[in-house]
Amino acid sequence: MNHPFQRIEIVNPPGAQCHHPGYLLAACGPRLLSTCLATGNVVSEWTVDVGSVQVSALNDPESTRDGANERPAKKQKTGNASLTTAPNVIKLAVSPDHQHAAAVTDDKCVRVFEIQAKGMLLELSQRTMPKRPCAVQVLPDNATIICGDKFGDVYSLPLLFEVRKTEDDTPTGSTESHSPPQESSTSFKPSASMQTVHTKRNRKALEAQLKQKNLTPKSKTPLQFNHKLLLGHVSMLTDVAYALREVNGKQRGYIITADRDEHIRVSRAPPQSHVIEGYCLGHREFVSKVCVVPGTDLLVSGGGDDWVSVWEWPAFKLLAKFDRMRALLQGPISKTNGSNVEDQDSDTEPIQPIAVSGIWIVPATGQDGTSKEHIVVIASEKIPALFHCPVSELLKEDAPWNLQQTEFAVLDVTSVGTTTLVSLDARGEEQQRIVAYRLKTQHSGGTDFQCDEEMNAKLMGLDCVPSDIVDAKGFEDLLYGVANLRKRSHQDEDVSEEAG
Repeated sequence: MNHPFQRIEIVNPPGAQCHHPGYLLAACGPRLLSTCLATGNVVSEWTVDVGSVQVSALNDPESTRDGANERPAKKQKTGNASLTTAPNVIKLAVSPDHQHAAAVTDDKCVRVFEIQAKGMLLELSQRTMPKRPCAVQVLPDNATIICGDKFGDVYSLPLLFEVRKTEDDTPTGSTESHSPPQESSTSFKPSASMQTVHTKRNRKALEAQLKQKNLTPKSKTPLQFNHKLLLGHVSMLTDVAYALREVNGKQRGYIITADRDEHIRVSRAPPQSHVIEGYCLGHREFVSKVCVVPGTDLLVSGGGDDWVSVWEWPAFKLLAKFDRMRALLQGPISKTNGSNVEDQDSDTEPIQPIAVSGIWIVPATGQDGTSKEHIVVIASEKIPALFHCPVSELLKEDAPWNLQQTEFAVLDVTSVGTTTLVSLDARGEEQQRIVAYRLKTQHSGGTDFQCDEEMNAKLMGLDCVPSDIVDAKGFEDLLYGVANLRKRSHQDEDVSEEAG
């Protein structure tokens, strides 16, 4: 059984030959591959150095504590994998100038790569964040990364690593400028004793307190690289997007964030990120993905609801709803592997509930064969299909949303020229893990998906890349986690309403 590519991105670094289709960055578990799309050959492969991971863990303020009397490090769940298993790539972003890529691994580390002229990958830095990042993006200045974590915070980091310095311009990593805070040496003494408590419950509580008497509070070590906390949510953060808009003749940046509590917040970009412009409210379930439509003031959002929303985000106004997702899924969906939905009758609800795992804007060829249009494509977790609609038709009352069936569940989407690449959850030995389509708009307003046979032939080289799956549970958690955002209380209420 092979490992599918959980993240894919297209890069075309400076110095590449003219008319070169570029390189495909594909994350396969803990590995990152760079493939030349002109030849189909893998030109560079990067894997996390397990030795460096162990060193990074020693500097992680959450995993270690200095001092013999302090709280022991929290044990990590390893499942069937060994303690030296390399962390997987969970997020991937490319800078607008295609010179760098930022990858997030599930050890909470943000890694920056230089993309050289021939597609070679060179790791420049690795920075461990306090919480696991859930979204990463390189800003248009090609010098700043914004990174959101599940705790609810959004940070900005310089793209290239810089050691954090104090006011006297001394790096914080030196022993002169930084020392851990001094903890009180006074041992803990509970106010109660065995002579003053009499019930069995109170005695157990006292025994638990006595076991903790030699433990000191956790000390927080500051991050030893330049960073800035931009904003925070009181709920779990799910996605971050950056948008530019002209205001009073000047370009102003905005940070759009989504969380588990149905909120979409619009904040100003640095240095005024503390200013909240407003909220796009209307979702009833978690919001897992937000996508800004380039060149417009439109925002497409989706999550655990049975619909996808289209907003005029500067005015926080809901313009349209695509609420036929379940209706489209009532059609014949081919039976594939165990991670996808099975054959369904037209009178039954889809087996897999809607959990939007990705929203992308991809190019398409116009009706005349020469013009270029853009298409919104949406993937729902574990469903072998893509919802799609032309951007120009989004606001129509009868917007032509359609369903493009795929052989397996969709994991990620990217595009090169007018070709769209779709990464699938294909685990068999002879199954193609990345499939290429050419999109063309139709006179009816819909979009036609045609297989790009030439590109598919080149991508077959990636199917020869072996990657054995060791930890089955960890593998499923890596590919699928959006549905876990659904709150159980809401599910219980829905079940009780249907029963009534």
